[in-house]
Amino acid sequence: MSNDSIFKTFLVAFLLCVVCSILVCLAAIVRIDKEAYNKQLEIRKTVLFAGGYQQQIDDGGNIDELFTSNMELKLVDLATGEYTTAVDAATYDQKEAVDNPELSEKIPADLDVAGIGTRAKYAAIYLEKSGAVILPIRGAGMWGPMYGYIAIAADGTTVKGFTFYQHAETPGLGAEVDNPNWKKQWPDKQVYNSSGKLALKVVKKGKYNPNAADAVNTIDGIAGSTVTGSKVHGIIRYWFGENGYAPFLAKLKAERG
Repeated sequence: MSNDSIFKTFLVAFLLCVVCSILVCLAAIVRIDKEAYNKQLEIRKTVLFAGGYQQQIDDGGNIDELFTSNMELKLVDLATGEYTTAVDAATYDQKEAVDNPELSEKIPADLDVAGIGTRAKYAAIYLEKSGAVILPIRGAGMWGPMYGYIAIAADGTTVKGFTFYQHAETPGLGAEVDNPNWKKQWPDKQVYNSSGKLALKVVKKGKYNPNAADAVNTIDGIAGSTVTGSKVHGIIRYWFGENGYAPFLAKLKAERG
């Protein structure tokens, strides 16, 4: 066949297109895999931060190794407070579940103190080897949704750590929820009082009294951002109330004596 034939020209062009298409597809797959891994890595890092492993990460600790050695993923049915296998924990996405009518439920307006509208039926939590639990929380911020994790010790009430990993709060004001000095207040605070009643609260900046009887349940707010402080307070009220993690934490405490 002549090198100048039309058929051969089209054949070469076709084969070139096929090869290029394969290369493009492979590149896309690699990119998707990398994006998925980076997303997973960020979640693991945030969970570890909330669980008190930030210093180890800052010192060069491997995030994947720290996570797999110290954390176990479990699903909790928020209606019962029990662990569940109703869905596959490995593939469950709590954010996506909120948009799935079969995996979510509407929250009555009078109970929706976190401003979330709809709540997933199952929460993807992490058990830490010491017995602590790292719990996902979310709620409405001043300009958009806020997502974070809070770590609770094995006693079911003592805060070990707290962090937001997504929010749209105002830089220099509400965004101070990322300030390490503000987050340092959270460890050792008590979610519930001696009677088992939800007591943890965020007060307006300057209203916190370290000598008050309820100081162990109080977080000093953020200067210049009363709204964000109130939003965080609402998030705490919802997620540690009866429609959030209260049933789960009560069962956990009872099981551990």
